[in-house]
Amino acid sequence: MSKKDICIIILKVVIYACTLALGVLGVSAITSCSASRDVDVVGKATIVTVDTTRINHNTYIKFPKR
Repeated sequence: MSKKDICIIILKVVIYACTLALGVLGVSAITSCSASRDVDVVGKATIVTVDTTRINHNTYIKFPKR
C-alpha cells in the first residue's frame, strides 16, 4: 500500500467518525425536544360566603266587612 492509499483510508475513517458523532448529536437533539410529565395535584379549598337578604313587606291588607 502506498502512502496515498493510507491517507485516503484515514480520511474516510475520520469522515465516518464525524458523521457518526453528528448523527448521534442530531438524534439526541431531536429526542430531547419532546418531554412530558404526569402531574397529580391534590389540595383543599374552603369557600366562605356571606349572604345578606333583606325583605321589606309593605302591603295593604283588606279585611272583609261583616
